[in-house]
Amino acid sequence: MKRILSSLSLLAITCSGTLNAHSCCQSEDYFFYIKIDSGISFSEPAHVFAPRPTWSPAAQGYHSKLGDRAIAGFSIGCELMHLIDLEVSISNRSIFKYRKFQTSLVGDGSYTREFDLGVTPILFSAQLLGRNIPYLSWNIARGMVYPILGAGVGVSNLLITNFRTTGLPPTGDSAPYASFSAENPYTLRRNFTYTAHIGLEYNHNDSWALATGYRWFDADSFKGPRFQRVASGAAVDVAHQEWKMRFRANEWFAEFKIFL
Repeated sequence: MKRILSSLSLLAITCSGTLNAHSCCQSEDYFFYIKIDSGISFSEPAHVFAPRPTWSPAAQGYHSKLGDRAIAGFSIGCELMHLIDLEVSISNRSIFKYRKFQTSLVGDGSYTREFDLGVTPILFSAQLLGRNIPYLSWNIARGMVYPILGAGVGVSNLLITNFRTTGLPPTGDSAPYASFSAENPYTLRRNFTYTAHIGLEYNHNDSWALATGYRWFDADSFKGPRFQRVASGAAVDVAHQEWKMRFRANEWFAEFKIFL
């Protein structure tokens, strides 16, 4: 995270220096901006694949929803010729939660598999603006409304926490507390991520802008924890038998842009 903040600070300083040159030249070909954004991430089911024999088959399977979560983000960018935005962004989604009640098909009783998932992407994005396209922009309240279309690529930090099985009866080793079949408190994966979005933007006299729309977010497939602590307290390496899952989401976004 320190490296991320350092990179964003360096970019902001670079943008500020370039902005001074921009002011001296009175050029209107480019405008630097900062942007904050929010919205809701409607995640798709995790589609978990749990290899046998390490993971017991269950009547309910392993697929489960992760829930819908709020988004918060920050971007630094440059608008070129009122035609295209180029920007770098970092955002975070509130913690997604996987909870799956299962009944074992091999006589191991009933229990709940669970984990929490944090999603923090760093993206480089390009966005086309319909501002100067005839019949696609409208003058409204001292500003303009026009469509936007964009895409981004980058890397997501996928933080898996509280990975465990709950609801098992106590054993001699765990009494009076419930036992567990596997547990791992912290696993970080980094995955290639891409996004695509479409929406509308309102620009108020090139001083600020508001935008809203739909975004597709895809962090692709990644593996669950490799090392597990079992009921006896021993650590087990389940290499090549890790859970395989994915993160994809349909998102609504709202953005506020300030031109520098």
